[in-house]
Amino acid sequence: MHATTRGQYDEAAEAAERLERAKAAGCPVVHFDYTNPKPALSYFEEFDKLRHQGPTAYSTYGPGFWMLLTSDLVGEAYQTPEIFSSSATIPTVPHPDWTWIPTMIDPPLHSEYRRFVSIAFSPRFVKAIEDSIRQDCIDTIESFVADGQCDFLEQFAKVFPTKVFLRILGLPLEHTDMFMGWVETIFEGLGHFGEQAEDQLQAQRDIHTYFAGVLKDRRENPPANAEDDFFTILANARIEGRPIRDDEFLNMSEVMLLAGLDTVKSQLSYIFYWLATHDSDREWITREPEIIPNAVEEFLRAHNIVMTARQVAEDVDFHGCPMKKGDMVMVANPSASRDEAVYDDPTEIRLDRQVNRHFSFAGGPHRCAGAHLARTELAITLEEWHKRIPNYRVTNTEGLVESGPQVGIEKLQLAWEA
Repeated sequence: MHATTRGQYDEAAEAAERLERAKAAGCPVVHFDYTNPKPALSYFEEFDKLRHQGPTAYSTYGPGFWMLLTSDLVGEAYQTPEIFSSSATIPTVPHPDWTWIPTMIDPPLHSEYRRFVSIAFSPRFVKAIEDSIRQDCIDTIESFVADGQCDFLEQFAKVFPTKVFLRILGLPLEHTDMFMGWVETIFEGLGHFGEQAEDQLQAQRDIHTYFAGVLKDRRENPPANAEDDFFTILANARIEGRPIRDDEFLNMSEVMLLAGLDTVKSQLSYIFYWLATHDSDREWITREPEIIPNAVEEFLRAHNIVMTARQVAEDVDFHGCPMKKGDMVMVANPSASRDEAVYDDPTEIRLDRQVNRHFSFAGGPHRCAGAHLARTELAITLEEWHKRIPNYRVTNTEGLVESGPQVGIEKLQLAWEA
């Protein structure tokens, strides 16, 4: 038998065996295709329905994967990396052709890498550049405010966070379109098969080529502010007492790019869709901007954008799910953050809700290092936008679509009285 055919046969047999395990355990079986474009807010509604059936499910999409749907199970998975490994983080890709560092590194080595990523996103550093972040936001809004309309994602939600991110890392602003193109191709390809998957891998290769040039430049021509330049610091990092390898530098650089250029954009798409269609909440934010920090947490909770995964590191019966080493598990953050056991009326958005826990920034050792920066960008956006554009509406109400696996609205047109 040809090796490829044998491999496909083995994978099919493993998938069939997993499905039988799930059925025998009484786990609800669904076909959850998390890559399929759907009407806006559909993914959240689908998670709500699944969670009402039970705390877990098994999806037959791709090779098949378990789903953790409630706050307690998701939290437990994040806190037990010895069982739920980060070595694979896409539900349908148990054997990835890449390693995102530190995203796909388990403790204790994870902390060795994370301390360098944290340099760029520490609360102290973000506070130091907050005035620049605010000015970037103002400048972006001012570029179209007089037009009375905008393509929100193209003209603001992509542009503003990218300016901030490139400023933090010391990368050229003129490369914005190139970076965004790569990032969008990668996120569009995650979980897909065939041409989109190959496009994703090619974008990752292009990113590595770019950052190989950055690495060479930082080593040969360190900038005058080398002690404050992220990539110079990273190029000279020591991991477990040894110099960082080139492949580690490239992977960490790719992760920074992916984390910084798409997540805030996707979150903003839901925030502004909600506010454009809910006058009372929009007026509340405009009238009482002091509610904004609390509102940011509620928006993060209600429309959590990241569907991540873990790989089972050892055989385990996890709350009735007979999981085996190598199985993939979707850690359903969007579902866990709307869990009725934690929140009253969780599908409602209440700007003054006292949000104590959500999973927009994951949890455990891999909790997002950029959480403080993201919160700052979202809060500043809500402040500065509503000073200038207090009333606005959605003009492309027909055909509003969202897609995963990092879920986000694909196009949002806004208009106002100029």
